[in-house]
Amino acid sequence: MSSDPKVSFVVPCYNEEKNVAATLETIRSACGNLGLSYEAIVVDDGSRDGTGAAVERYRSQHPDESVILVKNEINRGLSYNYFKGAEIGRGEYYMAVFGDHSEPVEALLAILRKMGQADIVIPYIDHSKRSFARWMISKAFSNLINCIIVQRVRYFNGPVLHKRADLLGRSGRNAGFGCQAELLAQLLKDERTYVEVLIPFNNRISGGSSAFRFSNFVAVSGSLWRIFKIRWGHPT
Repeated sequence: MSSDPKVSFVVPCYNEEKNVAATLETIRSACGNLGLSYEAIVVDDGSRDGTGAAVERYRSQHPDESVILVKNEINRGLSYNYFKGAEIGRGEYYMAVFGDHSEPVEALLAILRKMGQADIVIPYIDHSKRSFARWMISKAFSNLINCIIVQRVRYFNGPVLHKRADLLGRSGRNAGFGCQAELLAQLLKDERTYVEVLIPFNNRISGGSSAFRFSNFVAVSGSLWRIFKIRWGHPT
């Protein structure tokens, strides 16, 4: 029986037929560079394109790589898939790498090289390639959370590296895009240690961004309220 991998990656995908193979190749390249054993858990979250078929092609082309495909019949959302991946995974460490190929190999290398220096490795983004509007929204979100939890974390929505055991038994099904921020708020309250690392990011190879959807703003508002309750308890 093979030993457990060092790192489990969850790769959430929704209509990422044109991007997912490049994402998997980035993971393979980064882990190969560092000599790390890994597994990639691809979650096809009810895609309407050929995402699943693209993953199957990649697996057939790389039979020695541990690539697991999970298919959701309906779209379950980022948070559900993130925590489900942690339950499926076998690695000591765990992180999400989105199927849109937004993280280049240099970003993964920077994060993985910090592994073991603290309980959590929190990346923050090089904003030089982002629009001013995206930078402002990201900065405002981070500042709000830091005010609530009394921390100075630079960025909350990147591909954070965790000890997988810290995610087991947790639930974030309603958190949407704020699930990572909620998780960090809880773990920092529980006195987990962290280090930060600057990373670059890629623009999407294909397809548009969903960052400005109204539903995401609603989900983030809910996350801020839950983060307040995590840090301070239910207000009287």
